[in-house]
This record gives sequence, structure tokens and C-alpha cells, in this order.
Amino acid sequence: MVRSLTSRVVSVPLAAGALALVAAMLAVVPSLRPVGWDVTALPRVASNTPLGAAARRIDPGFHTVQAGAYDGQFYWAIAVDPLAAGSIHRDVDEPSYRYGHPLYGWLGWIFSAGQGKAAAAALLFVGLASLAAAAAAAAWLGIRRGRAGWESLFVVANAGLLYSAAHDLAEPLCAALLLGGLAAYLAGRRPAALACFALLPLAKEPLALLPVAVALWEVWRNRVRFRSVLPLLCTLLPSAVWWIYARIHFGASFMSGNTALGAPFSGWTRALVDAGVDSYSADPLKNQIGEETLVVLVALLALLAVAGISALRFRGPVELFFVPFGVIALCLAPNATVTLRDALRNTSLLVVLAPFVIVSPPLLPRSWARRGASSSTGPPPSPM
Repeated sequence: MVRSLTSRVVSVPLAAGALALVAAMLAVVPSLRPVGWDVTALPRVASNTPLGAAARRIDPGFHTVQAGAYDGQFYWAIAVDPLAAGSIHRDVDEPSYRYGHPLYGWLGWIFSAGQGKAAAAALLFVGLASLAAAAAAAAWLGIRRGRAGWESLFVVANAGLLYSAAHDLAEPLCAALLLGGLAAYLAGRRPAALACFALLPLAKEPLALLPVAVALWEVWRNRVRFRSVLPLLCTLLPSAVWWIYARIHFGASFMSGNTALGAPFSGWTRALVDAGVDSYSADPLKNQIGEETLVVLVALLALLAVAGISALRFRGPVELFFVPFGVIALCLAPNATVTLRDALRNTSLLVVLAPFVIVSPPLLPRSWARRGASSSTGPPPSPM
């Protein structure tokens, strides 16, 4: 029995990671084929901007785009100018905001060995590896709670993550750190958990909520002393140091500039209304896009509503994180929801966590302060 369980704990996450890679490649290959398999096209750097000119200076063969430029170009810029000490950051749209979550770009710089010509390929590698790691971690967490690991499907079949992996965006990295941190926390691997928690805010600022939620859970439900959770709260220090540096360097914080937040439900209402109007457009293409957007948004919001209501049971630290993170999603502005790709990206992490707050047993380890270094590979006893 132990051998069978150990085999599942190893083989199912590996299979989930491999399946995620296959799914990502199915999204990447059709994007690369029309551009002659040139990975520099994936960041979608605009050709008619100073950033596009800078890309061609670094690599004369860099494939910029005349239409369809997107956020991947800013991660590429960070991978080329990681500390904003060069000239590339001056060509970035709202650099104080973009450099507020630089981790994905930093990893692109590390894996490209600081070579600008290799930055796009390095970003693709990090994105694909992150997606595979996220799927494996989701499967492991499911098995750890006595399930078959099907939770990984919410990574593998996550349209927002697949889109991000195919366009040099940070969401797969966020998912890998989020699930990896939870897996390490559940297994009692404190250094690994703290490392993931420390990196999370540098991947996306709102993810700073996770170590705070874990600390609150430990104090509230496990009755540990405040000093016992100080290491969790200290994981926010690296991000704070970087944000102070960026504030001084750019003269503005990452919260300045155009915001993706607005009044509750305003963005989603606008997205649904616009999709409904477009579904009756005389333009056949716009009509079709409106119909498709409408049904996808309704399905997405239904899933998130069920997950949000389920999270209000507050069975564990994941729910404590999911609720405020979900409130942020409710307050997304129209510029973050009206375009379907934005809506899918900005909710992709909530979708990843949905099975863990709806049906899976709670991710509820023993006390952070009282756990030993060892942990069982089998499901822990029921918290009830």
C-alpha cells in the first residue's frame, strides 16, 4: 500500500507536468509557425514604438509586430534591463508599474545569461517550465489530500495560463510559486515555503496576501504566538526593499498610473454588456467574437462565484487568501475584463485554486510552529 501511494505521489505529478507541457506547446507552435519559428515574436513587441526600435538595435533580426502588441514586451524589456540601470526601461510604458513585479523578467535575464538576443527564448523556457511545475504541484496537493490528482487539470486546461505561456507572460510563474509554496507549507518544508512566499510579491504584487493569510491562520486557528509567524511576515521584506528602490528610481510607486481596478463589478458588467451588444453586430467577425466572449465569461464567473462562496467556509489558509484575492478580481476595471484574454489571464490563479476551495479536503497542515521537519507522504488526518 505504501509503495502504491509513493508511486502515485511521484508518477501522477510527473504525468501532469508532461501534459501541461504538451498543452502549452499546442498553444505555442501555431503562434510560431507563421513567423518562421522565431521566438522573438512571442513577446509581441510593437514595431512603431521606441521599445521596438531598441529591440532591433539589440537584435537586428528581432521580430516586432505592427498590430497586437501586448504585455510580454515589458517582461522582455525587464529581462534586458533588469535593474532599470540601462536605457531600455525608458522605453517601457509606465515603468514604475511594470517594474513593480519584475521576477519573470529577472528570470529571463538569468537564463539568458544577460544576453539580450536570448531573452525571448529564456522567457519562453521559464514560462513552459513554470506551467509544468504548477501542474505537478497541483497534482501533488490533490494526492496529498486523498484525491487522484485531477486538480492539475485546472492548470493544464487553464486558458489564461496557456495564453500566458504562449506570449511570455508571468501567470504560469505565479501559479508555480503559489502552488509550490502551498505544497512546501503543507509538507513542512519551511525553507522552500518561505522562499516561494518571498518571491510571490515580486511576481505579482497582490500575491503578498498569501504569506499574510498563512500567518493569520496560524495565529487565529492554530493559536501560535505571533513571534512564531514572524518568518512568514518577513518574506515580504525583499519585495518592500525592491519597491522602495523602484519608488526612488522612478519617482513613483507601482500603484501609480493607469489602474486595473475600479468599482466592484464595474469591469465584469461592462464586459458582459459589450459582449452582448457585439453578438448582434452586423460585422460577422465581431458578432462571433461577442457570442464566444459572452458564454466564456458566464462560465468563468459561475465557477468563480461557486469557489468564492465555498471559500467563505474558511476551512484553511487557502480560503483566507482566496477571499481577498477574489475581491480584487471583483473590482477589476473594464480595461482588465472587456478583452477576453485579459479576463482569462487576470482570473487564472483563482481558477487554479478553485478545486481546492470547492471540493477537495482543506489544505490544512499541522501548526507551522509545531511541525517537525519530517512529513508523511500520505493524506493527513481529517481536520474534523
